[in-house]
Amino acid sequence: MLKRFVDDFVQRELARETAFLAELVKVPSDNPPGDCAAHAARTRELLEALGLGVEVHAVPREVVEAAGMRSVTNLIVRHRFGEGPVIALNAHGDVVPPGLGWRYDPYGAAVEDSAHGPVMYGRGVAVSKSDFATYTWTLLALAAATKEGAAKLGGTLELHFTYDEEV
Repeated sequence: MLKRFVDDFVQRELARETAFLAELVKVPSDNPPGDCAAHAARTRELLEALGLGVEVHAVPREVVEAAGMRSVTNLIVRHRFGEGPVIALNAHGDVVPPGLGWRYDPYGAAVEDSAHGPVMYGRGVAVSKSDFATYTWTLLALAAATKEGAAKLGGTLELHFTYDEEV
């Protein structure tokens, strides 16, 4: 029952999830130079617009600079379903610079039809801004399933969105 609920939820929500991902792609988070605070701020706005609580953890400047970066703000979304273990899903929002040879703006989130369906182009679409979207919609689907009685879950699901993977 839960699998079917989640599958149906994801299909119904695909356009919103894709729009969420596009918004993440549109904010550069190249590392180097590692100036990722604007991306974290936009991610927080998008998550809060979905009704999720977001913890904001600015990494101290001396730690950031020692790693050769300019700014790092990590985010945690926590949803407690009940008693039980904590499961944390981690993804990074920083990406390597785009390099040369792009057919599309690397921050444009352009969508093109292909033989397999629509394909989005941009920095982080495959790794790991897409994980931000996937993890967020997983949490939303599980929360909806428990609210609508399709599942009874225990434990806590945390989403850890970080910005220092590339260095």
